Amino acid sequence: MVDWWNGITGFEKIFWYFAIPFSLAFIVQVVLTFMGMDGDVDVFDAFLDFDSFPLFTVRNFIIFFTVFGWTGIAAINAGFSKTVTLILAIFLALILMLIVAGTFYFMNRLTESGNMDLTNAINRIGEVYIKIPANRKGRGKVHIEIQGSLREIEAVTDGEELKSGEMVKVVKVLNDQLLLVEKVDK
Repeated sequence: MVDWWNGITGFEKIFWYFAIPFSLAFIVQVVLTFMGMDGDVDVFDAFLDFDSFPLFTVRNFIIFFTVFGWTGIAAINAGFSKTVTLILAIFLALILMLIVAGTFYFMNRLTESGNMDLTNAINRIGEVYIKIPANRKGRGKVHIEIQGSLREIEAVTDGEELKSGEMVKVVKVLNDQLLLVEKVDK
């Protein structure tokens, strides 16, 4: 082992210095991910307050230096010059880092925020759950399906009192938690 290490050039040793520790870090990261303890840190997250492309993360630095190290070693063993080896190692490491960052960026965009947008309730039909007093003199509640789930939301009406069990149509969203409804015939 010592003879092998002493037999390689200083240039190749640089790539080994990157390849070994970052490969170990990559393996630890993969194991933690499969155990459900994955996490990542955005390096410049404190300075950016928007949904940015996650390029500068711990995961991407580990991937970059792992690929950089092993590509450099492979290029040296293939007989490439120092310049070509360095360019190839940097290029492939950047490409793979961008691919991984893009994959995580688009996977994160697939998540749903779970926020309900009440404007999706307009023109939807629901059922009165708690009676709604006439002419906006008080609030009642309606059951209505919004965004694929049944919701219980406060409502008022401009018309006559609406009793429990009556069908209503949402006319307008008055605020974040209040609907204006009108009676519909069954």
